[in-house]
Amino acid sequence: MNNYNNTKRVPLSEGYTAVMGMGKTGVACVRFLAKQGESVCVMDSRPTPPGLTILAEECPHIPRTVGGFAAQQLAAANEIVISPGISVRDPALAPAIARGVPIISEIELFARHANAPIVAITGSNGKSTVTTLVGEMAKQAGWRTQVGGNLGTPALELFCYPPPDLYVLELSSFQLETTYSLNPKAAVVLNVSEDH
Repeated sequence: MNNYNNTKRVPLSEGYTAVMGMGKTGVACVRFLAKQGESVCVMDSRPTPPGLTILAEECPHIPRTVGGFAAQQLAAANEIVISPGISVRDPALAPAIARGVPIISEIELFARHANAPIVAITGSNGKSTVTTLVGEMAKQAGWRTQVGGNLGTPALELFCYPPPDLYVLELSSFQLETTYSLNPKAAVVLNVSEDH
């Protein structure tokens, strides 16, 4: 895997991206943005989120806030990346929304940088099964294929591997809600039912 620890630190007053959430997706976003040389801060509502120790070790220069979301820091950001488990209706986002700060998902970041065709799979049920099957079918057809997204491996972590011929992504409605530039080669909506 690539080493994301980038010791370049730009003061947050010069413009930064705020990442909300320190789970798998949030950690992947921080690693990716740090590797790109971006100024980043990360926060989580939990007092001891799962990615806190990893980020402290890999990216000690990146400011981390736990136990709540810092609304003022969010409102001052150039862009906010939210993890799928965080609602765009979270009250801490209200000042940022009022100021017009873009709120995006990890999938939006991925879409901006992906250089291979994408198959996007969404729906209420069956996403993981179909994503896995499509990935295996593409591999059996001889395509170098990377599978991820909501399936378990964050999409941005797929950039740590050699470039594929095809990305196959499982996408939740929460990820798609803040994704704007995804242009998949093929997209599937398996079904739509009440929120589960």
